[in-house]
Amino acid sequence: MQFLFSLTQKFPFVIKAMLYKKKTHTSLKEELEREIMAKRLKVANQASCIGCYSCMMACARTWYDTISLKNSRINIQTRGGIETPYAAIVCHACIDPPCMRACPLGVLTKRKGGGVNLNKEICDGCGNCIEACIIGAIHLDAEKKAVICKHCGVCTKFCPHDVLEMIEVEDSGEIKVTDTSPVEDTSSVSSTASHKELYGRKEPEEEK
Repeated sequence: MQFLFSLTQKFPFVIKAMLYKKKTHTSLKEELEREIMAKRLKVANQASCIGCYSCMMACARTWYDTISLKNSRINIQTRGGIETPYAAIVCHACIDPPCMRACPLGVLTKRKGGGVNLNKEICDGCGNCIEACIIGAIHLDAEKKAVICKHCGVCTKFCPHDVLEMIEVEDSGEIKVTDTSPVEDTSSVSSTASHKELYGRKEPEEEK
């Protein structure tokens, strides 16, 4: 609890992900489940992540009705505290999901747009899907049931720096191409720029 209190003090917008009204929570969940167009989650601006965990709390609040980070289907990690960049670990919506092939009970079925749907009722927590996922995007909850991203996009609605986004894909999971003409890059910053490159530039007086 001390960790969560500290977060809310440093990042007030975290409260938005933790405490939005129950009515809003319910209607948002229903809206996400009614989504017809095939989409998947994408980490669009990794270097902009500040580790506020709003995305994780929004996910847990929507699908587990808790704010426990352990119930989030997305995971924000850092290997060296706040001094190193954060990494968003999310399901890649595989076209041929290895986790699905590894499940001995048929708990996982192919999802429209890539990735899988989970039948939680028959999951026995064997952990085969965890071992099969090459990016480490699956874990077990307190009931020993698999926790796997649904690609609903609720996390994108609460990220204050647009680190995450939903992209349209074909039903098969292939990226949808709507314009084949060359795209001119007008950005002055590389899309693969590190956190240090984005925010660690010296002040003018330091460069003298």
